[in-house]
Amino acid sequence: MAYSGYFGYFIGLSVMMPQHRWRILGVGYGTASLLHALWNVMGTYSAILLTGVGVVSYAFLVAAILKARALSPTRSQNFATRFARR
Repeated sequence: MAYSGYFGYFIGLSVMMPQHRWRILGVGYGTASLLHALWNVMGTYSAILLTGVGVVSYAFLVAAILKARALSPTRSQNFATRFARR
């Protein structure tokens, strides 16, 4: 799930910046594939290493989500991102 969400960030980013679409998609696909390959390889070696790769993968996903929130052109109109008392 982390790899798909992470790559989804790059898909959205490529829509926002079409002049660099293929470079952005390549970087996103490459890094998501690298994380997934590390997950597959570390599973044969150690559960500790597997956990480490899982944590790093979800850290990449969280960073992409936070960056996407900051880049969102409609964030000011999105009620779910407001922090206010009523």
